[in-house]
Amino acid sequence: MQMHYHIHMNEDDLQSSLTDRYQTTVPARIRKALGLGKRDKLEWILDESGGVQIRKVALEHEDPILDSWLDFLADDIEKHPERLIPLDAKWYEDMVTRLSGEPGKGVSGFPPTLEEFLAQPDLHNED
Repeated sequence: MQMHYHIHMNEDDLQSSLTDRYQTTVPARIRKALGLGKRDKLEWILDESGGVQIRKVALEHEDPILDSWLDFLADDIEKHPERLIPLDAKWYEDMVTRLSGEPGKGVSGFPPTLEEFLAQPDLHNED
C-alpha cells in the first residue's frame, strides 16, 4: 500500500525513534492506514533509489483463540507485574521433566537444564 496522502498529515504524527535494540513504534496514523494490529508482520522493501516501503504481510493463517490468549497474558502482565515468578533452575527442570516424561531429558527447544537453555545462541539474536 503506497501512501500518497502524507502531505496532508502533521509531520510529528509520522515520526518515531529507535530504541537501543533497534525497535520502534509505528505511528498511529500509519497503523490505521495499513490496518495493523498487535503481532502483525511488516515487510520492508528497499527500492533502487534507496527509499523504503513498508507493507503489512498477509498471514498464512490466523488463530483468534491464541491471539486472544496472548492479548490476555500481555494485559495481565502489564497490570499485575507482581504476579510474575522468576525462572529458577529447579522450576525449569521440573517443567521440562513434565514435558518429556523423563528426568534429565529435554524436548524440542528445551534442553534438560536452564543453563543449557540460556546458552542457546538463538536466544541472543538481535536482528
